Amino acid sequence: MNKLIGKIYDIQTSEGITLVDICIGGDEFSSLIISSESTDEYIVVGNNVNMLFKETEISVKNFHEKYNKKRQNKLLTKVETINKGLILSEIKSRYKGHLLTSIILTRHLNELALKIGEKALLILRTQEILLSKHS
Repeated sequence: MNKLIGKIYDIQTSEGITLVDICIGGDEFSSLIISSESTDEYIVVGNNVNMLFKETEISVKNFHEKYNKKRQNKLLTKVETINKGLILSEIKSRYKGHLLTSIILTRHLNELALKIGEKALLILRTQEILLSKHS
């Protein structure tokens, strides 16, 4: 499980669903959660939260200079290691000092032709980002 720490800057709630906007060093992320009493205590604007996401729930793309930095849930990373398997491959890349792990199909890795030291764009789906209380 990957973990980053961010600050909540906006919250919208409707019909038991909450959209939480988080900022990490100027990058914006959104998480969609089902509201409950246990989340209410720490889902507050200005609070720091742990942003968690599974290695298998990350889309990996080649970095292109034209990508829209304003779009949410994108992490611009630098590839540090690639462990290529027959079916699945593991990519470790660095984002703002944090080492993140992605697991993708080896055929997708072959199509990307990523190399160590290159930039890669990781994309997270809003509903795949879990939030937990930061202590």
